[in-house]
Amino acid sequence: MLKMTASTKDYLLPPPEVAQNHVCVLPCGGVLKNVKQEWSLSDLKFYSSYIVNGQPIDRMFNGFVFKGLSVQEGRYLHPMYVGFGESGNSIDWLKWIDLLFSPEKNIKALYALATHSRLDIWISIPYPYLNQNNFGMVNGKALNFESVDDRFTAVSWWIDQFIERWQKEPILSEKLNFQGFLWQREGILDYDEQLVKLTNTYIKKKGLHSMWLPFYGSSGCMKSQELGFDIVSLHPNFFGNTTFNSDWINHSAAFAKYYNTGLQIVYGKGSIFNDTHLYHYLAKGLPEHNNYMDQAFLVYQFPNQTLEGIYNERLGDYIRLYTYIKGIYSSTLYPDI
Repeated sequence: MLKMTASTKDYLLPPPEVAQNHVCVLPCGGVLKNVKQEWSLSDLKFYSSYIVNGQPIDRMFNGFVFKGLSVQEGRYLHPMYVGFGESGNSIDWLKWIDLLFSPEKNIKALYALATHSRLDIWISIPYPYLNQNNFGMVNGKALNFESVDDRFTAVSWWIDQFIERWQKEPILSEKLNFQGFLWQREGILDYDEQLVKLTNTYIKKKGLHSMWLPFYGSSGCMKSQELGFDIVSLHPNFFGNTTFNSDWINHSAAFAKYYNTGLQIVYGKGSIFNDTHLYHYLAKGLPEHNNYMDQAFLVYQFPNQTLEGIYNERLGDYIRLYTYIKGIYSSTLYPDI
């Protein structure tokens, strides 16, 4: 892991020349109908810039993770969703690259919007699902994902395919920093450990970095350094309308400080989220509490909603997020403070 070791008992905060802080996850695909698989200029302007009265006046997020869940209905790149359809094959994996480089969408949309300064880009690796038995041919061989070697062959092949595609469009590097890849399964079980180590070693050989976004308490989260990740940010498991109360943020912050990781700020919409869960995340990161607003690598997720929706429906929260990114946030009074 970058910069520090667990013995320092401090949050992860890589130097800016390695990775910019305040990164937003952009999910692509999913199980619901009409889910967003491509992000347009109009979608992303609320993420790349701070919008006031419809106009961009400052930078918002400094980096983005494109997280590929599916490339078409019923075919999934993330193991959590495979039960709803089929795991992706080699054609689907390549289609994920095509989607990322769609004209005026995704990566190219961010390039067009990077007017304040350079943006960091992270890309999720499709997951080689163990039971996948029809992945297809790679380098003249039909792969069997019961084999760690074959799973790594698929992953390293896909990484090479993405890098080759990126290098074919050198203009993108004028405004975007391609930082590396996300391992997108949130827990790492025994059967994935060797594959993860091989993958992270391969990424480093390419001069790139590896990111992981586990849940607090998930399998493998205590040995992220041993697994070879450069950037790790914990999801605190707090949503607002579940049995896990906001103390989980405090527990996650203590864990993150001890194990030298960052943290995630989660602002979702739906039955498991209440109206004040965002304020807990923001307040507990202030210097008088856990002090992660300024001291930790922060990754933001917005399940089931977009920043455009937040801007239009809860403008005050959009402003709060901006002030948090800039380090000038002050706590908000709310009913269950």
